[in-house]
Amino acid sequence: MERNYTFTGDFSPEAVAGVLSIEMILALIANGVVLVITIYQRKSWKQSSTIFFTSLILAHLVLTLYLPFSIATLAAGEWIIGSTDEEKKGTCNFNGFIVLFSAYVMFMTLSLISIDRFLFIVKPHLHKRFMSPRVALVLVIIVWIVNAVFFSSGFINGSGMVYQYIDSQGLCFANTTSPIMAATRFSMAMILLCIIVVTSVCTFCFTRKFINNQSMIVGESVYASKKKRLFGIFGSMLLIYGICFAPGTFLSSFLAIIDPPNQLIISAVILFFLAIILSPVVQSYFRPEINSVIVNIICHKIMDKPDHNLTVKHDSSCTNTVSFDS
Repeated sequence: MERNYTFTGDFSPEAVAGVLSIEMILALIANGVVLVITIYQRKSWKQSSTIFFTSLILAHLVLTLYLPFSIATLAAGEWIIGSTDEEKKGTCNFNGFIVLFSAYVMFMTLSLISIDRFLFIVKPHLHKRFMSPRVALVLVIIVWIVNAVFFSSGFINGSGMVYQYIDSQGLCFANTTSPIMAATRFSMAMILLCIIVVTSVCTFCFTRKFINNQSMIVGESVYASKKKRLFGIFGSMLLIYGICFAPGTFLSSFLAIIDPPNQLIISAVILFFLAIILSPVVQSYFRPEINSVIVNIICHKIMDKPDHNLTVKHDSSCTNTVSFDS
């Protein structure tokens, strides 16, 4: 069926394109900084947690591929990627695949992080024995392959899911065309959510004293930093993904059943992409190997800047202490 690739919505596409452009720039900067520092910190690759968090960052960067095409389309008021209807259909399908594929890669990776965190604290001997960096890498590869295969079904007619341009929204989405596919996708999300909730609750039941004792046995990692900020990183990430992903996950899963306003869907899209900005910010704050590099860079910038009101005191640590004279 030939589709209309011209925007027919009742909101300002230029304004939405401007907001998405800002989100794309911030996402590239935030995720790029974390990825570069992670690659630079070679010792951190000996930890399974680094593999999982890097998978999240890569999924964020893949997801940003959705934005340039969508921004150009919204600004132009029509899908302009491709000269013929066949080419437009192909690029639109790929764009719809990217957003759904990346979202579920992130969701599954969060489940792996939750399991890894649970084993690290509750069963440290099992974590040390089974959750090696190689095992973590294999699990991450499986997650990416399974999602790629499953969501490729959107390119097959009659699968219950199609990638298409929605003219009232000006974007390409994955649209469930059958209640069975909608229920399948929603069930996947619920299973992953249950894994996160159960493992997180079990982990939370253990006291901070227990965490400190086990960290001395297992050693230093992103889950056992000097400040023991374990609950901070995972709790903050769950809060961010929960708030930002919930509306989009619900609406996209039941788009064939319900008919929400276009403004609500666009708001969910903007909120959805906000997560890929905030998540690397949380990582850069709580992960010691990332935070230490950023703090050092900031301290060096302050040291290099001449200021008579600054007195820089050097110590033996990796960072510098900066004090302000009265």
